[in-house]
Amino acid sequence: MSLKNFSELFVDLDSSNSTNNKIEVLKNYFLSNKAIDNSWTISLLTGKSNKRFISGRYLKNLFSQIYEYPQWLIDTCYLKVGDSAEVITLLLKNKSTSRNKKLSNISLNELLSKIIPDLSKLNDEEKIFEIKNIWETLPEDNHLIFNKVLTGTFRVGVSIGLITKSISKLTSIDEEIISHRLMGNFEPSIDSYEFLINKNINPEELNSKPFPFLLANTFEDKIFKHSINDFQFEWKYDGIRIQLIKRSGNCSLWTRGQELVNESFPELVQRMSYIKDDFVLDGELLVWNYKEQIAFDFPFLQKRINRKSPPRSIQIKYPIIFIAYDLLEINGRDIRQIKLENRRIELEKYFSKWSNKTENNITDIFRICDLIYPNDWTDALTFKEKSRENNTEGLIIKNKNSPYTSGRKKGIWWKYKVDPMQLDAVLIYAKGGSGRRAGLYTDYSFALWKDQQLIKFASAYSGLTNTEIKELDKWIRKNTIEKFGPVRSLKPEMVFEISFEKIQISKRHKSGIAVRFPRITKWRKDKKIKDADSLENAYELMKKIS
Repeated sequence: MSLKNFSELFVDLDSSNSTNNKIEVLKNYFLSNKAIDNSWTISLLTGKSNKRFISGRYLKNLFSQIYEYPQWLIDTCYLKVGDSAEVITLLLKNKSTSRNKKLSNISLNELLSKIIPDLSKLNDEEKIFEIKNIWETLPEDNHLIFNKVLTGTFRVGVSIGLITKSISKLTSIDEEIISHRLMGNFEPSIDSYEFLINKNINPEELNSKPFPFLLANTFEDKIFKHSINDFQFEWKYDGIRIQLIKRSGNCSLWTRGQELVNESFPELVQRMSYIKDDFVLDGELLVWNYKEQIAFDFPFLQKRINRKSPPRSIQIKYPIIFIAYDLLEINGRDIRQIKLENRRIELEKYFSKWSNKTENNITDIFRICDLIYPNDWTDALTFKEKSRENNTEGLIIKNKNSPYTSGRKKGIWWKYKVDPMQLDAVLIYAKGGSGRRAGLYTDYSFALWKDQQLIKFASAYSGLTNTEIKELDKWIRKNTIEKFGPVRSLKPEMVFEISFEKIQISKRHKSGIAVRFPRITKWRKDKKIKDADSLENAYELMKKIS
């Protein structure tokens, strides 16, 4: 298969809004190409091969050096396009000077397994020469794919679910099996693709893989029509979603993002390995405040996430706990299809068995989630509103009769989150967007008052409608004080309501505070900047929730 086929697939997928059409396009593509190229295609489309070999800035600098374009001109073009790989692709038009047959017929496998890895071994001078050669000999239709893979920015509107459906349609293998086979590490190879489409199911081949995760939907008022007794209620923790797996004596921790994190949390792997049964547990990993029996804030967990082989001192300073809320497999028996209330009975039974083993008391690092028993929906609302008292985000509501399936299925789980906190803040900076938002100012910074001064406290880029973004963009261009590259400082005239999930002290920020998941929830055209909140208001808000 030439790279041209993959370039055409990229265009077809990127230009289509029809799910069924994308599935059909993918199915036909897999039918017409080699196993190794199909394997690389799956790896790219699912983000498993999205490695950056050079930065977008380096790519623009290379183009500037090779073709003697002024950097300011490239940067101006970038502000309109919003993507380094795309802007260089556009600027490369008519730069191909020859037709190298070898590069014209290059396969996706050759590009990703040889040409690009070989580039990373070259010094700067050799790299410039080789990339120039590739640009000028590769067919123009393939420039965008080459540039995007090179900069690690290859993204297209295809979910793992679409890949799963297309392969299922191609092979007549159940989607759940395909989805399970795609979980975890996927190394592009002929064997990987043949394993994926093999109609003979060997459970042992899946020993190292987690199950596809079941995800919660946003809360819907129509749930109130049902009896409260139809549902199981749990606290919604703000940690890392984990499947804790022990099969054939090997223990592993898989995140929802399909990362194996054994090295970051070795104490949990070691302790759970002592359990004699095999199992798959779904739950939450948290840094735990053992004194108050609540979770520490998420930033404490971040100090453990990316640290491999943490020393004993770090393990003591940031102690973890795994809170299980579902049992998916026990001693090789997959129980995902039995209803939730029965899986809960199994979970409690085995937890009792494991925690009563005196030679390995695991309850200081492993527990099962507490269930909440509201009397009615008004009572459930009361529990939700009290969730911040135990440092949780609200409730998870689960249908007692539901199986454990994959993805975000309707009628299974819901997130019943506590209302966000809010502050009115003044817009002080704006930055240009990227991708589809290129050419518009869409990234904003906001400030609160302190002693008659505006102090930046948060940045946000979501919450406004497309109409509001265009209106605000016009205002930003007319009310700029100074320009700092892509950033503009603005006349302090506009007030916005900013919502966020958490607020805490931070020494890293000038304001002394940090907020989590800030977003714009209202453009307060009815307010003057003197009506915006102060840092003092922010600190009072912290006191109320602490």
